[in-house]
Amino acid sequence: MKLLVAALLLLCACSLQAALTKREAEPEPGAEPAPDATIPLSRHFQTFSDFVTKELPQKLQAEELRSQAKAYLEQANQQLTPLAQELRSNVLQFFSSLLELGKSKEQA
Repeated sequence: MKLLVAALLLLCACSLQAALTKREAEPEPGAEPAPDATIPLSRHFQTFSDFVTKELPQKLQAEELRSQAKAYLEQANQQLTPLAQELRSNVLQFFSSLLELGKSKEQA
């Protein structure tokens, strides 16, 4: 296991050293210059910016979603309020019957 880790570490070190040496090497006089690495990155950010500013707002339509959510919450509130009241009354009746049962057992 130690041998595997040592070999992997040596391989990584050699790879990094080769990349560093290649980077430091001066370009040949007849060779064309390396392409600018920032161009694809700036193109990517421009595409992302266009998506965020133009396409995303159209897809989200925040006001429509907000009104749909509000309507859903109001409907849920109307449907759940009677159920909650009925549950509350049932629980109160259950506990009062338990109290009555406890009192009757104490008296007996």
